[in-house]
Amino acid sequence: MQKFIGIIPARYKSSRFPGKPLCDILGRPMIWHVYHQAIKWEHFSEVYVATDDQRIMEVCREQDIPCIITSPDCSDCLDRAWEAVEILNNNGKYAETYIVIQGDEPLFNVETLDVNYDYPCINFYTKATTDIDDPNAVKVVLNINDDAMYFSRFALPYHNINTTRSDREFPVYKQIGVYAFNAQMLQEYHNLKPTMLENAEGIGLNRLLESDYCVNMKYTAHDSISVDTPADKEKVIQILKDKNR
Repeated sequence: MQKFIGIIPARYKSSRFPGKPLCDILGRPMIWHVYHQAIKWEHFSEVYVATDDQRIMEVCREQDIPCIITSPDCSDCLDRAWEAVEILNNNGKYAETYIVIQGDEPLFNVETLDVNYDYPCINFYTKATTDIDDPNAVKVVLNINDDAMYFSRFALPYHNINTTRSDREFPVYKQIGVYAFNAQMLQEYHNLKPTMLENAEGIGLNRLLESDYCVNMKYTAHDSISVDTPADKEKVIQILKDKNR
C-alpha cells in the first residue's frame, strides 16, 4: 500500500500578513485548522507542520501538533517541505508520496486528495470565480493532457472580443495550494536554482516548468481560500460561521 506523509509549511514572516499561521480563527490558531483538516484524510500515516519559527513551534506543542523545525533560509514552502522530508528520512521515516499543504489553507477539503498519484509531481486546480482578478489567487493554464503550461497571478488566458478567434467561454483556473511529490522529484525541485519566471511571479512551481519538468494538474470541485491578508481571514471566519450554523 502506498504510504503518504503530509507536510504543512508555516512561515511567520509573511510580508502581506506577518504571523498569519497563528492568527485567531474562531478561537483557534489558523495552523490548528489546517492540521485538523489535513488529518481527516485517512490515507496519511503522519502529518507534520514544518516551520522556522519558535513561536509557531510552541503553539504546535500546546496544540499537540507534530512539528519540525527547519532553516530560516528556505526560499519557499516546497524547499521547506524538502528540508522537513530530509529530517524525517534521517529519523527513519519515509513515504512514497509527500503531500504539501500550504499553512494558510484552513478551508482545504481532503476529498481533493482522492486522486491517482500517477505522476512524480501533482498540483490541484479549480475554476476561478470571484477571485479571477485577485493576484493572491494563482492562476494556471493547462495543456490538453492537464499538465500545467504556466502559473501566473494574472487572469489567463487573455480573452478580448477584438483579438479572440472563438466565441466560446474561456474558463480561468486557479491553483489550490496543495502539492504531491515523490521524494526524488521534491529533491530535484530543491536542487534546481530559482528561475526567472518563479521570481517574477513569486510562484514556486514555475521553477519546474521553466526547467522542463511536468506538473500534472488534478481538478477538484472543492474551492479553497488561502489566507494571504487580514481581509482573507475575515472571509474564512464568515464562511466557517455560516457552515457551523
